[in-house]
Amino acid sequence: MRGTALLLLFLSGYPYVVYPLIVCVISRIFPNAWIKGDVRPLVSVIVSVFNEEQIIEEKIRNTLSLQYPEDLLEVIVSSDGSTDKTNDLVSKFHDPRLVLRAFPERSGKTACLNRVVPEARGEIILFTDANSMFGQDLLLKLVRNFNDPRVGLVTGWTRYAGPGGSGEATGAYARLEKLTKQWESIVSSCVGADGAVFALRKELYSHLEDRDINDFVIPLQVVSKCLRVVLDPEVYCFEEPAGDELREFHRQVRITNRTLGAIMRNPGALNPFKHGTFSFFLMSHKLLRFMVPFFFWGAFLIGLAYCWSSLFHALLLLPYGILVGLALAGMLGSTGGRAANLSKVFLVTLCAQFLGWVRLAFGKSDTMWTPQR
Repeated sequence: MRGTALLLLFLSGYPYVVYPLIVCVISRIFPNAWIKGDVRPLVSVIVSVFNEEQIIEEKIRNTLSLQYPEDLLEVIVSSDGSTDKTNDLVSKFHDPRLVLRAFPERSGKTACLNRVVPEARGEIILFTDANSMFGQDLLLKLVRNFNDPRVGLVTGWTRYAGPGGSGEATGAYARLEKLTKQWESIVSSCVGADGAVFALRKELYSHLEDRDINDFVIPLQVVSKCLRVVLDPEVYCFEEPAGDELREFHRQVRITNRTLGAIMRNPGALNPFKHGTFSFFLMSHKLLRFMVPFFFWGAFLIGLAYCWSSLFHALLLLPYGILVGLALAGMLGSTGGRAANLSKVFLVTLCAQFLGWVRLAFGKSDTMWTPQR
């Protein structure tokens, strides 16, 4: 059982440590850069909202003030059955570039996009959320990537504003994601997009199932059309972190549940004979990462079962004790610093991913999302 335990520990760290190193090396040996250029397509920015009265005015002002020709910018607020003052606040803006699409009943973010995207005027569709703020030059930096006809989708990344605590740990995870996707992009295509800031050629949009997680399935659709999905590290938005473990837990449950469902409905994306390196990226970046709870706790159970008869298995439990101790220190607000916060976020994520698997096994699909701000 020693070999099995070591293998499970290796697989536990593979998506977070080993795989990023592998893809970094591959990107240096086999770079395949895309060509940026000075282009100015018509852009439609779609802001998906549900009960965002606290932040929607700031988001609209932020978007309308972006450095981009006014006649080439459209801003569509897609309101999914909002019951607060969101729709009224949007209606107070008298700018010809702004369009409100308010749906009377909730149907889910993806269902609303299926209705809104076909009506958008833009050649490029930029998807974003109400709490995601842009730098003034974001559109200029984003659209230059579409100069290359091989590029079908461009994603950015999220910079989390809150220093320290869970925000620091969340920011560290976001930076790891950014680097990994950046290296994947250099080789072929990155896995998934950042739902707060990603853009698509409108002609590539295909109807989605209501249960689809749009920032994962849309990139899969682009790759299936033999076009590239790339991350531009200079394209990013600003957000406040979720704020507490419970919110982050629910977010990770939803992401796990919907992403796994999408992979199962699109098994062809894992075919290396059709999609080459992207299939390896998808397997390593998503599927194996979501299996870490089974690898991690499987090694723990082996150590627990044999700890009384084997020094190796007894020592195997030591890092688990340290990790749990640090995580508890972080949750209780005790001293522990960055290590405690990272341990806390890691364990919360593992538990959320496991629950995501359970919900999937019982046929549950997290179609609706509710912002908690």
